[in-house]
Parts: sequence; structure tokens; C-alpha cells
Amino acid sequence: MITIMKNQLMAEQYEELLQVTSDRICLRFCDRRMIIQGKDLKVLALTRDEILIEGKMEGMQFHEEA
Repeated sequence: MITIMKNQLMAEQYEELLQVTSDRICLRFCDRRMIIQGKDLKVLALTRDEILIEGKMEGMQFHEEA
């Protein structure tokens, strides 16, 4: 489940955090990869299956995993 608030995004049940930069965060879910693009992105909270991201989100993409 993904919840989007003003400048925050909460993703639940992700499997792996693949990349974190100030302008791109990439997460892997069971059969998809999610790419969040923006500015001043940062991880505020991280647990085994939840992540809270904050920043100016400008785009989001989903790609199927083979």
C-alpha cells in the first residue's frame, strides 16, 4: 500500500530499498520496481516493511520485474 500526503509518501510491504539519492529513490516490491523522482528526497523512517519518504515529489514510475 502506498499513501501520499503533501510532501510525504509512505510505502508498505516493500521488499528492498535499491537506491537513495536526493533526487531519486527506488524500491522493489514483489513483482514491481517503484521509482520516485523529485528534489530534496530523504528517508525519514525505515522499518523492515515500511518506509516514509519526504521531499518534493515530481514523478513516480512503476516497472514490472521479469
